[in-house]
Amino acid sequence: MSHKIKHLIDAYRRLNEQSADVVLATIVETFGSTYQKAGARMLIARDGGMTGLLGGGCFERDLMEQALSVFETGQAKTVFYDMRSPDDVIWGLGLGCNGAVRVLLQLLKAKDGFKPLNSIVDAAEANLTGVLATSVEGHPDFPAGHSLFLPSNAIVNDPPLTAAPFPYTGAARQTLLQGRPRIESQIVEGQAIKVFYDLIQPPSQLLVLGAGADAIPVVHCAKALGWCVTVADHRPGHIKSERFPQADRLLHLMPQDLAENVELDQFSAMVLMTHSIEWDERYLKVIENSRIPFIGLLGPAQRKHRLLHSLGESAARITDRVFGPVGLDIGAETPEEIALSILAGIHAAMNGRDGRQLSPKPPSDLSEYIHECVH
Repeated sequence: MSHKIKHLIDAYRRLNEQSADVVLATIVETFGSTYQKAGARMLIARDGGMTGLLGGGCFERDLMEQALSVFETGQAKTVFYDMRSPDDVIWGLGLGCNGAVRVLLQLLKAKDGFKPLNSIVDAAEANLTGVLATSVEGHPDFPAGHSLFLPSNAIVNDPPLTAAPFPYTGAARQTLLQGRPRIESQIVEGQAIKVFYDLIQPPSQLLVLGAGADAIPVVHCAKALGWCVTVADHRPGHIKSERFPQADRLLHLMPQDLAENVELDQFSAMVLMTHSIEWDERYLKVIENSRIPFIGLLGPAQRKHRLLHSLGESAARITDRVFGPVGLDIGAETPEEIALSILAGIHAAMNGRDGRQLSPKPPSDLSEYIHECVH
């Protein structure tokens, strides 16, 4: 998922100010139930400071000790944590997961621009998608820890990756097409190597049309998830940086000027919340020509039907992308709860989920007991 790199982008900016080497820890393989999946990353400073989380606290303490050897040797290494045994005496860390992870540790040098972190950040800022190929078990030409970022436009070319060396060609293309990370064993000049391929995507983009008070917690919630957020409104008094300090862009735009000033197709989701049926209609007429995959509308289903009806025959272009009322049914009442519901609904839709509980519904007597305890 694209939100995996937001903490890395923020950390990269700080690193450029400090000019101190760090270790990049990346999960390259998992087995069973784990806190994070392949592609999750964290940064470890020489003083033990960490940015990100891989094991929910299960093995971070040991990971810090392992990183110290990478600082000393400068050589990449992999470590394996098997938490499938009921006997956690093996680690003495009180591990609470039920899976195993393989983690690659790479030294990122300030003098080299913190490669490959700089490639990840550059791609995000340029809104580029690509594949980061990293040797886990190396070869003289592809040593462990060697990374190469391959932009998607090079991968989909036919023939693909004319500028990229073997062994990255085919597997990188498969990673892009399937949209998930992979680790592959390959033979180079008679020697087996392992390469981790990870799809790198820029942070998801959210467009909020309407800058009322209830949009403020929506922006807060989206930013907490690592999204880039653009807020637009036709009312200049609502578009104030002090009201939306976390927003990436604040735009005072009339509906008819929206498409000329904003690249609509870059957004993963949009929420229409002007609280005016007339203004919602005007914005929706512009949105109907976009390819935004998730269009959220406030209010009851009847309001959605009225807005779609106002579009006439062109409503067919977006009907299957419109969610109204937007959000998951979590009993939301306050603006903050509604914001949580909205973002949860967007997140579920983007991942092809329906937002159900992960565990079965408890017995009715247990539900009553919990209700009594809470109230």
